[in-house]
Amino acid sequence: MLTVKQGMKLSAIIDKMDIKINDPKASQEQIGADLIMQIVRKAYKAESEIYSFISETKGISVQDAQKTDLVAFIKETMSDPSVASFFKSAVK
Repeated sequence: MLTVKQGMKLSAIIDKMDIKINDPKASQEQIGADLIMQIVRKAYKAESEIYSFISETKGISVQDAQKTDLVAFIKETMSDPSVASFFKSAVK
């Protein structure tokens, strides 16, 4: 479940990183791969927001969030239907 607070943080991350769906007609897998690449390439633009989001969603400290595998976290997060739905709505 994506809480309102987590949704606000995710929205700020998407906005700061200027994430977009480049080809809305692409398959789910292609869109997911493209989003992951955009996030990895632009993560530095929202560094503190990403640490905060990871900390909030995993229930860990910001220091532990900094040690989290970014790609694994993105894949895990995107597998949550509520997050995937929010992400698709936010980046259109």
